[in-house]
Amino acid sequence: MSLEKWAEYGWLKAEPTSRDEINSLLTIVDRDLRDASVEAISDDRRFEAAFNAARTAANVALRASGYRTSTQAGHHVKTIESLELTISADSKLIQRMKTLSKKRNATSYDSAGNVSAQELELAIRTATELQRTVVTWMEKNHPDLLKD
Repeated sequence: MSLEKWAEYGWLKAEPTSRDEINSLLTIVDRDLRDASVEAISDDRRFEAAFNAARTAANVALRASGYRTSTQAGHHVKTIESLELTISADSKLIQRMKTLSKKRNATSYDSAGNVSAQELELAIRTATELQRTVVTWMEKNHPDLLKD
């Protein structure tokens, strides 16, 4: 499968990006990782911030590849799944991201106070590792899109 094939299926649309867009998205990742470390707020909010950082990092790779998800149900899952096609992420990372996504949805929409310390740590660790991986991938594959 390829990003081009996904676009044929209507899951993605080709759209050029810019250095400004990529750097703005990377700034969001940084902000959300900082927010995830603020112990004065609830673990639920910290978890949401960490997951958002990871999802935004995945979006950076997708946008740098010249695509964005189509506006449709499940577009966040497609962003996560696209990691296989952008940064060659393994299935374990993608499955972990999907699990974190389900937890984020439950925390945001269903109930409060159900994020464990281990889940929060996993979300922060995943986001931090993904940020590093995407930046390294960008430096190798799309250095022109990174700030000087």
